[in-house]
Amino acid sequence: MKKIILALAITGLSFTSAFAEELDFAKIDTDGDGLVSIEETQAAGLPLTLELFSEADKDQDGKLNAEELASTVKQ
Repeated sequence: MKKIILALAITGLSFTSAFAEELDFAKIDTDGDGLVSIEETQAAGLPLTLELFSEADKDQDGKLNAEELASTVKQ
């Protein structure tokens, strides 16, 4: 998680708590499978690189569930 925070700080990308609170998982999950892919996060305008996405993907299934995504944007 520290790597994610550092990477966001280095690239100048940070999420505010207000943004995290407004995050609507259902809108990001465009195919409705209950998970979001890197493509879905990018299409939603979330600035997650493949490296950051992979670190957030705790179960390494290639997608983020709501908890993984929320913990990433709140950090």
